Amino acid sequence: MDESQTLRSIQEIANHYAQATGIPCSILTLATVDIATLPCSLCHQTAETITVDHQRCLDRHLHSALQSERFGGSYTYFCDCSLLFWTSPVIVEGKMGHALIAGPALVLDPQEITEELRSKGRILALTESQHIESLPKIDITAAHSLAEVLRMCAGWASGYREHRMVEAQRNLTQQSKLAEYIQELNQRNTVGQVGISYYPLAKEQELQEAIRLGDRQTARELMNELLGMIFLASGNTLERIRFRVMELIILLSRAAVQGGASEQEIMEISYSSQRELNQQRSTEAIARWISNLLHRYTDLVFEQKRIKHAQVILQAVHHIRRHYTGRLTLEETSLSVGMSPTYFSRIFNAEMGCSFSTYVNRLRIELAKSLLLTTRYTLVEIAGLVGFEDQGYFSRVFKGEVGITPGSYRKRAGNFPLDTHEIHNASS
Repeated sequence: MDESQTLRSIQEIANHYAQATGIPCSILTLATVDIATLPCSLCHQTAETITVDHQRCLDRHLHSALQSERFGGSYTYFCDCSLLFWTSPVIVEGKMGHALIAGPALVLDPQEITEELRSKGRILALTESQHIESLPKIDITAAHSLAEVLRMCAGWASGYREHRMVEAQRNLTQQSKLAEYIQELNQRNTVGQVGISYYPLAKEQELQEAIRLGDRQTARELMNELLGMIFLASGNTLERIRFRVMELIILLSRAAVQGGASEQEIMEISYSSQRELNQQRSTEAIARWISNLLHRYTDLVFEQKRIKHAQVILQAVHHIRRHYTGRLTLEETSLSVGMSPTYFSRIFNAEMGCSFSTYVNRLRIELAKSLLLTTRYTLVEIAGLVGFEDQGYFSRVFKGEVGITPGSYRKRAGNFPLDTHEIHNASS
């Protein structure tokens, strides 16, 4: 299929996506990017001449398209006008030549966008304001689903066969490079340049750093070196190899968590790794298995790093964790990160998957559970210690999160079942 046929096929997919979802869908061609390809129709309202703002907007779309390839097929972002877009790469013959870009759509109220732009010194004309109000309005959950559908459409345009071959190709490359490195180590050992007992601990530190940064290529290269050393130093004894590889997995897990991956997900993966590792019956199988495990870890780190407002969210989370046992408000937290309460609330919901109050309450309930099991404080006292001013409200929130009341939770654990001084509503 030549380039013109490829482009027609991609355009047909974009048209179907737009008709099915009601969200505009454009094609960004990397080789011929210009102002006319801007998918944001608001910019076209004033695009008679190319301005610095228009070029910056175009650069934002191009950068986001490239990020979508880096982050595994999907990237959601706001343009400078606070309109929402999502993009996915089209991979043809192993290269990204085009990207599908869906949007603009609204997740903020038009008035909020107008105020946000005014704070940046941009006053919208009447036609621009009317245009914003005419855009489709969606919630963040729908945006995630629409982004996933776009990723599937881009996958179709790229060819599913190629996508199915990606993992097999990665494993083949891993095996080839590992075999080459082991052969090199054998040659060094033969001429007395290195002993098989030598193990480069510094390489472990470099590998951890690569994972923390989400640097896949460097991580794979370092993994090959370490596996080569492990296989040689262990004399191809599977039990010894498994033991050293399990040590390596612990290091990978810690690095992934430090890189921002979900601690719960990493713990679940690490927990199942021992069983899976014992099922590998050859050095080749172990190398293939840990290569896939490394890919999962870096994917989780990449997923965290894709968050558009990562630094803001991290600052907010640090502030919340320092103050959640006292009186903590959305307004105070938004001020600590330099945002308006309304805009901060939108971002927090989108990136954390829950509201500000829900997140704070979950932290408080986790602390409360610990106090219920390890202290003799009354429920009224515990409510105050974890930041609830009303013990009745504390009990309702606790039951909503845990499924039982605080008093029942303490009794079922067999700890301090005496006078709990618990307050109940008639409905509880």
